[in-house]
Formats: sequence, C-alpha cells, structure tokens
Amino acid sequence: MIRREIFSTDLPPQGDYILSPTGLTWNVRRATGSGSVMNVAVEPDWKSALATLLSLAADDKADAWETSGHGSFRLIKRYRPSI
Repeated sequence: MIRREIFSTDLPPQGDYILSPTGLTWNVRRATGSGSVMNVAVEPDWKSALATLLSLAADDKADAWETSGHGSFRLIKRYRPSI
C-alpha cells in the first residue's frame, strides 16, 4: 500500500500540534481554535523538536503537523482516533 501525504491550507484542528522552524530554533505549537496557536516548546534542533512534537501528540491523542511553505501544513503522524 502506498501512503499518500496529507496537506492542508487550513490551520490544523484545535488541540493538534504543529512543528515550525524559526530560523535558529524549532517551535512546537498547539492549535487553540479560531485561527490561533499557542507556543508549547522551543527546541534547538529538528530531531529534538520532532521527538517533542510526537510525544505530546501521542499523549493527547492529537495529530502532529508541520508547516510546509507559507500557509500550508503537512500531516506527520495521526494519533486522533477516527470517528
């Protein structure tokens, strides 16, 4: 089975985590709803930021996303149970 990547131009749903670069560091943010995000962690490198992102998303059963260009997001890992 070929896994197809999921992209979105909408901000991820409330409760999901987002990984984004800031230039020198990486931010792990959480979508809070109504188009806003809350900064959760700042990591010095991509590997530690990814580990933090996946750990937080798994614990909260939320999805993990990363920014993919201006205004778009790519799903990294789905932890949210399907309805």
